[in-house]
Amino acid sequence: MKRLTREIPKWHILQHRDARGLPLPSANDQRQLQLEDELFERLYVGETDPLTESTNPALRAWAEQIHSTLDNLPAFARLAAECRGDAAAAAAAVETLLDSLDRHLPEPGQPSAPAPAAQRDPLRRPAAEGCAVAAHAVEELKDATEGLSNVLFSVPGKAGAVNTPADGQQARPLAALLRKDHRLRQIALLAGRMKRIAASKRRSRVKHGADEITDVEQGADVARALPAELAKLVHPRRRLDFFRSLLERQVLQYQLVGTEKLGRGPLIVLLDKSASMDGRKDLWATALALALLEHAQTERRAFALVDFNGHVTYEAVVRPGQAIPHEALFVSCAGGTQITTAVQRGLDIIRENLGTLRKADLVLVTDGEDSTEGAQALRDAARTMGVHILGAAIGFPAAQLTAWCDDAYGITDLETVEPKLAEALFANA
Repeated sequence: MKRLTREIPKWHILQHRDARGLPLPSANDQRQLQLEDELFERLYVGETDPLTESTNPALRAWAEQIHSTLDNLPAFARLAAECRGDAAAAAAAVETLLDSLDRHLPEPGQPSAPAPAAQRDPLRRPAAEGCAVAAHAVEELKDATEGLSNVLFSVPGKAGAVNTPADGQQARPLAALLRKDHRLRQIALLAGRMKRIAASKRRSRVKHGADEITDVEQGADVARALPAELAKLVHPRRRLDFFRSLLERQVLQYQLVGTEKLGRGPLIVLLDKSASMDGRKDLWATALALALLEHAQTERRAFALVDFNGHVTYEAVVRPGQAIPHEALFVSCAGGTQITTAVQRGLDIIRENLGTLRKADLVLVTDGEDSTEGAQALRDAARTMGVHILGAAIGFPAAQLTAWCDDAYGITDLETVEPKLAEALFANA
């Protein structure tokens, strides 16, 4: 399809327009739209086919001036490398770049404003700044898309169809949704950040569980041998006695034990949706739930989400390889807090899904307190079922959750996952 200076496949133009919610292309498109189609093609594909002739030489010269400026910018080349083959990223970059350049663009048929002696091209600096802003927008989009990689989004007009960010071509409508919904974008960005923390913890995970000296035992682990045993190695006669003891596993060594915060079973997240959670607390808690879902999926573990206030307001069970419905991200915050109700429902879900959720771990995220009546009975029931309960106390002392939880952590930084909590959730889990 002919644009101002280039011939562009109509399918690519449709991808660009679809990603940004723009009208379908036509031969009478305004010059700005035609220029945006050309920039999209350059970012998305790279190589473009120039037109041999133009119906409007003034518009062609105007567009060529802008293309020429971008050709000489290393920042534009880097931006193109980030967007190559990614229609959603290319569309986001075009939109951001043109927004930044809007007031600097010359009018067609008019010469550019005179440039200072040190700057031959007056469009170069704003174009470079626009490329930097666009690169940041692309990075944010990719982070947000990563954060929502296990969420099912309904496709308008297609009953039963779903739209997942991980599904290349179908990710485009998500970009438009992220632009419109500030809350969703914040959740996605925060979840992406938490997922990277989780991935880092998984990579650095070591087999342990031997952290505390509790006794002395016999064995054949030289690393844990008592100093008195190792001292035998410097004596010619006692060295042979040491090797004999090593072969017979009779070397005196330290007995080490440790505790793991969570097991390797399914994860059930109990998410407080009371009125006091509304705002940044809810964003953080929802993002953490998505990071835990990603963690569970990576390790082929089942996952369940229970939203609660004075009662259970939403729940979903997600098996390995599945994704959570997007409705889970839009449960509103209202009412009071009943932790006992949430923990009870979490245990009931395990009983109802023993084949899938047996020996699951419960993660309670809340900013409120509740009566501890019945808490000990729930703890005993959980222990009998082999269920570990971990609490995240937002904005209040973690000790106030110990009535329900085996381990609890106070949360003060709502921009990330604090190291101790990250270790408990992702390194040992």
